[in-house]
Amino acid sequence: MNIQQRIAERLVQARNDAGMSASAVADAIGVVRQTYSKFEQALGVPSVTQLIMLCKIFDKPIGYFYEQDDGEFRFAMRADSPDLLDAKLRNELIEKLKNINAIEEAADANLPEDLPNSMPIFTAKAEDLRRVEDKAMEERFRLGIGNATCVGDIVAILEASDIRVIPFNREETDKGMVFGFSAFSNKYGTAIYVNVHDSISIERQIFSICHEYAHLIFHRDEYHGPAKSYKTNGKAISPEEKVANHFAACFLVPESALRKQFVMQGGGWAYEETVLRLKSIFRVSATCIIDRLSKCNLINQQNTRYLWATANRKGWKRHEPNPIREALNYKGRLTVLSRKAWEAGSASETFISELLELDRKALSNLLDEWYDEQEAGEDAV
Repeated sequence: MNIQQRIAERLVQARNDAGMSASAVADAIGVVRQTYSKFEQALGVPSVTQLIMLCKIFDKPIGYFYEQDDGEFRFAMRADSPDLLDAKLRNELIEKLKNINAIEEAADANLPEDLPNSMPIFTAKAEDLRRVEDKAMEERFRLGIGNATCVGDIVAILEASDIRVIPFNREETDKGMVFGFSAFSNKYGTAIYVNVHDSISIERQIFSICHEYAHLIFHRDEYHGPAKSYKTNGKAISPEEKVANHFAACFLVPESALRKQFVMQGGGWAYEETVLRLKSIFRVSATCIIDRLSKCNLINQQNTRYLWATANRKGWKRHEPNPIREALNYKGRLTVLSRKAWEAGSASETFISELLELDRKALSNLLDEWYDEQEAGEDAV
């Protein structure tokens, strides 16, 4: 199907969905009915200006008329039951990725092509985990982080590597809690979905993002539609999960950086205060710090048992001590792209509201700010 035929097909579909006649649409874009009918018959193509007008009439993003849906989405999920990825949630997540793709096109955004190289590892033997740790360091340097500091804005870092980080909100059910998904589409790109439910700490969200990033590196070729499920906890935890967990821990808390910071805290015996200080530096959970101190042989077995006993007694696995309060900025880039598309007239206000998940009042406030800044800019010129 060529572009002319695709536009014609989408015009017919959009007009029928809107319940409008061809004459009404023709009048709305300032052409005679015969001219518009040629668009629907693939005998002509609307101009860019006319397409933008049609987007507003039908409340569609500009990409709606151009995109070819390959219908192929491959998901992987870190949950004990594949039933957690039900049809409703799956469709919501797919639609989010499609909408992001549409706003990128509408804003004429230049997209990087910088996905990490695939490195298949499906066992969790000691030699495999050493390769995973080496890959974590390689990725830190490739992404410009180095090995001496915390990761920082993980969302922006991965967006610059052609990976969209998309939040969703899902509470725990009797089947368990969903923390994250990964998805691939030949048309719409690569996405990491992260659960931002109020019960999930920012530290856990950061870890989940890096965990899913590991799946993109090590298990990319194993994703099969509609979902690949991994056992995430207990004695039956899958090797894939062990690999992803180890990568995330090494990526967020490199041994060299942890060793340096531990020495700066006095070294030797690690107290509760030591753990809390280190977790604030590396932006990870207290239990992640305990695990890394032990696995990097910075503390002995007695100290490790003491810290795990402290974590269990104080409930750190369920309630993060001294948690990060500032939420991750999942929508910063989308807001910028939305404004560019809005000013170009290539994205409707309704679509922007859906993309940014804004209610009527929040959208009105945002548009007021944009109008004010637009007028101020024009006055300055």
